[in-house]
Amino acid sequence: MLRTALLLVLLGVALFALPALLNLIGYEFTLGPWIAYAMGAILAFLGIARIYQIIRHPFRLAVGEAGLSIRCDGLNADVPWAALAEVSIERVHFVDPSSAPHLIIWPVPGAELGFKFGYRRKGDDRPGCLVIQIDELREAPAQVAAVLQAYAGGRFNARDLPASAG
Repeated sequence: MLRTALLLVLLGVALFALPALLNLIGYEFTLGPWIAYAMGAILAFLGIARIYQIIRHPFRLAVGEAGLSIRCDGLNADVPWAALAEVSIERVHFVDPSSAPHLIIWPVPGAELGFKFGYRRKGDDRPGCLVIQIDELREAPAQVAAVLQAYAGGRFNARDLPASAG
């Protein structure tokens, strides 16, 4: 989340500086420097706005006997264990296989929790919700897995827990 916002700011600054950098090495920015300035300013603004949003509404995940409590920008959800068929830590199929796994919740059929369940595993028709990439949490993956195992019990599945975590 924060990395993407910082990347937007960096890209915006680079675009904003591109005409001047090209001029230093003797090339002309053929589209006119105003396009790079405008695009750079827009990207930098979007990145700064996203950083502000992340700082103002930090991600919070609480695991307890009643279930999961998820708080972040635009989502305040208390999810009881009875509404979840599975809670897993696994790599999603549409990103680089070397990236960190995600915490994914899988509702029981017919559960209406008030937010979208748009992720599906390959070969599995059940909808799931990507909660957060596990390396974005402050706690170590092993600690997260231990707490989830303690409270979720048989619902917890650590498919792709990083080797250093376990």
